[in-house]
Amino acid sequence: MRISKFKISVPDNEITDLNNRIFNARWPDELNNNKWALGTRLSFLQELADYWKNNFDWRVHEKRLNDAGSFKYETSSGIKLHFLHSKSKKQDAIPLLMTHGWPGSVQEFLKIIPILNNGINGVSFHVVCPSIPGYGFSDKPNKFGMSSEKVAPLFNELMLSLGYKKYIAQGGDWGATISKWIAELFPKNCIGLHLNLVPAFPPSDGSSMENLTEDETKGLENFEKYQKTGLGYYQIQMTKPQSLGYGLNDSPIGLAAWIVEKFHSWTNDDLDRLVISKDEVLSIICLYWFTQSITSSMRLYYENGLISFSPNYISTPTAGIIFDNEIVRPPKAWAEKIYNIVQWNRATGGHFAAMENPEILAKDIVSFTKEII
Repeated sequence: MRISKFKISVPDNEITDLNNRIFNARWPDELNNNKWALGTRLSFLQELADYWKNNFDWRVHEKRLNDAGSFKYETSSGIKLHFLHSKSKKQDAIPLLMTHGWPGSVQEFLKIIPILNNGINGVSFHVVCPSIPGYGFSDKPNKFGMSSEKVAPLFNELMLSLGYKKYIAQGGDWGATISKWIAELFPKNCIGLHLNLVPAFPPSDGSSMENLTEDETKGLENFEKYQKTGLGYYQIQMTKPQSLGYGLNDSPIGLAAWIVEKFHSWTNDDLDRLVISKDEVLSIICLYWFTQSITSSMRLYYENGLISFSPNYISTPTAGIIFDNEIVRPPKAWAEKIYNIVQWNRATGGHFAAMENPEILAKDIVSFTKEII
């Protein structure tokens, strides 16, 4: 069990190979006036590909990751985790574990890390951002069973190895489910749970639709629509991720199309552009490409699809921030059946909060921290 500095350095020949594949891409046809109705728009992806091969510089983003503090930790089980670790200069800074989801990566947190390190209103953080096993430069699981529940002990072990006996866990997407398991399994270590996607389901006592606000009702209606039009990817990744992986691992354009569509529909699908920059989304796509981790990342859907959601109540103080373009926006009453909710806020933005609205997310984490400490 040891921690070592890890310098990210993609070989030049891999960058050349990527650019050649982009240049030699075979483009499919598209229906007239399709826009984004059937998936990533052809004209948008062609424009992105042109920028990718002519303007995008992976080395810039590689340096940002290294500068943020890139490390590896070998767990007691032998799995090596890649993580970012950025310490605040403030001696009283609070340890904060931030976990990404799919199709994200630790790059999601590059804008929010310095804000949290520097602090707001006298509250600052030491920030730890691990890559989930099967994502980025973390080891890929080679056997079945690496669900969110099994990832949680690895991340808690990492925090303890860094000397952080008490910490706050934060996450969205799969990062939310992993953080929830951490709070449930390690309540003596995890002193607070902050979620920008709140895993919650209708209560079994029949009260699920009682006393809902207009906004909560709209959120449920939007998710019902999303289940019909946007969950195709989930079913594929939960059942046959390996079959899909052959294509995405071999074609950077295919990989980009699969990922970009999520960055469009999960932020503001009324727009014909991305909310985040081309460079940001391409840096994430490149990380999946260079580490060949798209297939292993999708297998987390399979693993989590085989287990039931833990019904146990989380007594750890919990905050939920609900962004108005998030795909899952449960009513507060549902969350209160599962979590010890001490803070519940609404905000403008979408699924990738740390990239879209780092200041808003940071302020919410700070206000929650002041509430519990």
